[in-house]
Amino acid sequence: MIFLRSKYITKEKIDLAGFFGFFDYTKPGPGVPKDAPPKARIIVFFEILGRKFWKLVSINLMFFLFNLPATLLMMFITGYFIPQMISDDPLMDLMVRFIFGAGFLCIPVITVGPAQAGFTYILRNYAREEHAFPWWDFKDAAKSNFKQSLIVSVINILATALVGLDLNLYFRMNTGNNFLLSMASGFMILAFVIFLMMNMYIYPMMITFNLSIKQLYKNAFIFSVMRFFPNLGMLILCFGLIILSFLNTIIGFILFPLLTMSLIGLITNFYVYPVLKKYIIDKYEEEHKDDAGEKTEEAAPEDGSNIAQTEGKNDSAGAEN
Repeated sequence: MIFLRSKYITKEKIDLAGFFGFFDYTKPGPGVPKDAPPKARIIVFFEILGRKFWKLVSINLMFFLFNLPATLLMMFITGYFIPQMISDDPLMDLMVRFIFGAGFLCIPVITVGPAQAGFTYILRNYAREEHAFPWWDFKDAAKSNFKQSLIVSVINILATALVGLDLNLYFRMNTGNNFLLSMASGFMILAFVIFLMMNMYIYPMMITFNLSIKQLYKNAFIFSVMRFFPNLGMLILCFGLIILSFLNTIIGFILFPLLTMSLIGLITNFYVYPVLKKYIIDKYEEEHKDDAGEKTEEAAPEDGSNIAQTEGKNDSAGAEN
C-alpha cells in the first residue's frame, strides 16, 4: 500500500487506472532520442514558461508580500529620480514613478535581500530546467544567504539613494546648461546603468557560488562591462515589459503582484546563467577535469581570479530533476 498526499492507493487501483491505458503514471514516457539536436533557447524558455506558469504566479505573490517594505521604499527613492511632476494628473504621476521603481525591484536593485536570494534560487533552477519546491527552496536559499543578501540589499539601497540625490542636485543646479554639470550628470547616469547591469549577476552568483561581497561586485562589474551591449538590451527588454504591462493601468497593477516580477526574473536568469556557466563553471571544470572524484565545493581564492566554486551552493535544499 502506498501513502500519497493523505490518500491510500492500493496496487489494484493503480492497475485498474491503467487498464485502458489512461491515467497510468507508472508507464514510462517516450523519452528523448539520444541524437536529438538541442532545442533553441527561446523555445526552451517558452516551454518552461508554459510548464511553470502557475508556479511563477505563486512565487510572484510570495515574493511581492515579502518585498512590500522594498516597494514602499522604492516609491520614496524614485521621488529623487523624478523630482518634478510630469503630469497634472496625480494618478498618472504616481503610475510613472511606480513603473520607474518597478524596474528597480525586478532588476533587482531595491529589494529585500533574503527574499531576493530565495526568489533567484527558484528561478535559476527553472532556467537550468531543474525542479524547485517554491516554498521550501525559497526559505532554505533565503536562510543560507541571509547575511550576504542583506548586506547587498543595504549597499544597493544606499547607492541608489545616493545616485538619486546627486542627479536631483545636478538637475536643479544645471539651469543654464552648464557643460560640466551636464557631463557629471551623464557620467552618473552611465555609472548607474552599469550598476543596474551588475545587479542582474550579483544574486545568481550569490546563490550558486561561495564568493565574498567584494568578489560578487568585482565579478558583476566585469560581466557588466564585458557584455555591456547585450546587458543593455536586457535592461531595455525588462523595462519595456514593465511599461507594456502598464499600458492599461488596471491590468498593470493586477499583473505586478501576480506575474511581472517572476516573469522578468525568469528572463534575467535565463540570460545570466549561460554566461556564468560559460565563463565560470565550464572554465573551472576544464581546469579541474583531472581531479576525479573531488567535489568543487571549495571556497574561491582571495583574489577572485578563479571564482567557480560549485553549482548548487544551495542545491542541498532538495531540488531534483
